[in-house]
Amino acid sequence: MKYRNVLFDIDNTLINSADLIAKLLKEGAEREGVYVPLKEFRTRIGQPGNEILKELGVHNWRRVLAEYTLQFEKNMNSLDYFEGIEKMLTGLLEMDTRLGVVTSKDRNQFEKETQRFPMISTMKIITTSDLTENPKPSGDPLNYTLEKFHLKKRQTLYVGDSIFDMQAANEAEVDFAIAAWGALPAASFKHAKYLAKTPNEIVTIVR
Repeated sequence: MKYRNVLFDIDNTLINSADLIAKLLKEGAEREGVYVPLKEFRTRIGQPGNEILKELGVHNWRRVLAEYTLQFEKNMNSLDYFEGIEKMLTGLLEMDTRLGVVTSKDRNQFEKETQRFPMISTMKIITTSDLTENPKPSGDPLNYTLEKFHLKKRQTLYVGDSIFDMQAANEAEVDFAIAAWGALPAASFKHAKYLAKTPNEIVTIVR
């Protein structure tokens, strides 16, 4: 096998959730008097929510995130895996691949937001944003994961949908595959090693 370890982003890589996240953050910002087009939130998905809100000028971002968490829980039933994700994860596990997630969610968000997705919540390798000082697009979360779980860089692939995922992988010197099924069409991924149009292509890349 080319890779022994495959790490994933979650939102819009495994779960079709970015549009809901952007919508809820936008509504929260507007309650604080900050009016920014939805696309500005959507293009920033991949960063922690507090960083997105601060970048867009929301001073009371903690209050917004508290309400966001409540509203996300109420809308979780509308979310699902992208088509082919469960088959992909099963296929990788059958190849004895070590699977994990490196996410911009903090631990509290991760536990609440993956309750309906046991293939994610039960992974042995989980790195949330509160475990490192610098979140993605810094390479720190991936470097932390490599060290903590004793993963070799050349045997590890990171899969994500955003430029922040790509930047983190490049800084950590880990090969990166674009989850094109969830990525924004206009995003530039010229520094990615692979472009996977479907989840099944990840299995082919790993093999």
